[in-house]
Amino acid sequence: MKKEIFTVLLLLAVMTVVQAQKPLTIEPGSEKFGNTDCPGIWIDIPETNLETIRSNWVKAIEKGTKSNALKTGDEVTLFGALIGDIYDGPINVFSKLIGQDSLVKLFVSVEITRDVFTAPNSKENENMKAFARSFAKDQYQKVAEDQLSKEENKLKDLEKQLVSLRKDKERYEKEIQNANTTISEENYKIGSVKKEMAVTESTLDSKSTELSRMDDGDQKKATQSEVKELQKRKKSNMKDISTSENKISKANTEITDNNNNIAANLKHQDEVSAQIADQKVVVRNYTEKLKNIKSY
Repeated sequence: MKKEIFTVLLLLAVMTVVQAQKPLTIEPGSEKFGNTDCPGIWIDIPETNLETIRSNWVKAIEKGTKSNALKTGDEVTLFGALIGDIYDGPINVFSKLIGQDSLVKLFVSVEITRDVFTAPNSKENENMKAFARSFAKDQYQKVAEDQLSKEENKLKDLEKQLVSLRKDKERYEKEIQNANTTISEENYKIGSVKKEMAVTESTLDSKSTELSRMDDGDQKKATQSEVKELQKRKKSNMKDISTSENKISKANTEITDNNNNIAANLKHQDEVSAQIADQKVVVRNYTEKLKNIKSY
């Protein structure tokens, strides 16, 4: 059941990767800033956060100039920007950022001189589009890199989990091996003690019979002392046998428990191995997604 659920989630994740991978679209547009109609372009930046894009866009256009961008509502304006990739000289950048469910729309317009904006098909206009596209690509690429990193970390965690499970299985097997060794050793002890006890019991029977026929005296006292020592030895033998039997019983329980642990462990290993195989597919898809974005 868990495997089926994971497989469904995997398929959804793979579909999400495929569906979420969108091109960077650029369209011409015009927006009014104050009383001025500013011609420019709209570019869509998929899977991004509005505040993050706004912050990074401000940094991108402020780079190389001491001027500070003016941020008003959804507008970001910078006068006297020095962006050599667009124009060899100061320019005014008018931009808007609008957040939607799955992307951020960025409008960019560049004023070369007073009321003179980049003309369609001009070098400056193409430079402006290239600059905006490069910015959008970098932002989308960072998103894809973060996504890939997260999925790679998931894969590493699963692989670590599998290594841990394998180590657990080795530990269970070692404990079974030790338990079997204990059983062999204790069975050998029991056999030796039983042989010793058989001799003790035989001697005890003989001495007890002899004692019952003896008259009181020093010899009888000596025999009584031997009988007591033999009884004490027999009791010690029985205690040793009981101790060994308890160890054998404990070892057998340990073997049963560890065999159950191994069965559960192998099942868990199969589940994690399947998840690893599935997660590799996810990582491969995100890797392909990042590769495609880099090729934009």
